[in-house]
Amino acid sequence: MRRIKKSILICCCCISILFMGGCWDRVDIEDIGLAVGVGVDYQEHSTKRITPEFTIQSVVPKVLAGENGGGGSQAEPFQNLTMEESSLFEAGREASTATSRSPNYAHLKVLVISKEAAQSINLLQLLNFFFRDHEIRRTVHVLISEEKASEILSIKGTKDPVPALKLLSITENMKTKTAKMPPKLSLGDFSEKMSASSSFLVQKVQKFNGGVQIIGAAVIKGITQKMIGELNEDETLGINCITGEAKAGAVTGVDKETGKIITYEIDQLKSSIRPQVNGGDISYTVNINTEGRLSEDWIPNSDAFNEKFIRDAEKTVEKEFMRLMEAGLTKTQKELKVDVAGFGESLRINQPKVWKKVKGNWEERFPEASININVKVNIKQFQTQGRKKNNSK
Repeated sequence: MRRIKKSILICCCCISILFMGGCWDRVDIEDIGLAVGVGVDYQEHSTKRITPEFTIQSVVPKVLAGENGGGGSQAEPFQNLTMEESSLFEAGREASTATSRSPNYAHLKVLVISKEAAQSINLLQLLNFFFRDHEIRRTVHVLISEEKASEILSIKGTKDPVPALKLLSITENMKTKTAKMPPKLSLGDFSEKMSASSSFLVQKVQKFNGGVQIIGAAVIKGITQKMIGELNEDETLGINCITGEAKAGAVTGVDKETGKIITYEIDQLKSSIRPQVNGGDISYTVNINTEGRLSEDWIPNSDAFNEKFIRDAEKTVEKEFMRLMEAGLTKTQKELKVDVAGFGESLRINQPKVWKKVKGNWEERFPEASININVKVNIKQFQTQGRKKNNSK
């Protein structure tokens, strides 16, 4: 019996040894090149051959943790490394020859593509490496930059000293602060839309007062898989209203009697797109219903308790909503000839048989579609100057 117990004990000890080496391949975080941002530019050579330029932004953990240790000037909390190769995968591998910390993309947050690269190179091909790499997550946010991507990734903020993380924070403002940028687009969304040959919008970043600003949108055409144009802030807001993505932000109209401004803050906005088919003609009715608050007005002797003043303010704001949406449609439907607001998707859902016939050349037919817009604004609050409306009346 004693021999059996001894044998069991020895076996247990031998088995436990197998679990004691669990950290045999541990690598200190300081020894890993934690890439948080990637920039893609392009270079055109005299031979007309275009090659990508790859900028990797890695964080420096010791500096972020405040362990500069040297008494000198504070080091940068990030490091940018730019490589030029015939493919992005090769450039990423080549980066390992120029830094002791080999790049690791498991924590990549932002991908910035320069406007020139997006206009010149097929994006599905350009980003093939990012779609295939097992380390890169499909939740990475994609941006198009007005300037070179490497320049955007060199501009640090005060509160967010790592440029890529600063960009990530700004993209989140679309949910609660503004509708002058399109919804953030992940790498997975990007891949899905391009694989389906759908046209779409991408958030656009540019230099602004020594920092960066994300405003407006780049337009990617599904057929060519390249950037074909851009929307300014008003056009972007208009398209966001049509799609129902304008969940926050301000709309400022001008009172026709006084010429003074009235600013309306969006609290809720709902949109419906309804197709109508008459023979071979396709038309749409877009209904917008929004509730919000009167945040500012410059009208002399304005009275938020006066129902006529509120009705007039609502009409003024409705007129401005119409102007914004018409501007967005004119740019996308008439000039760029792309459907980025989901009109084709509405036709697919409501008229599947018709959609089956036209989907092959939808963006050729879309510019001819008639679109009627109805807007209803309901001012529910007047900030501290007024009071909440009594809905029971």
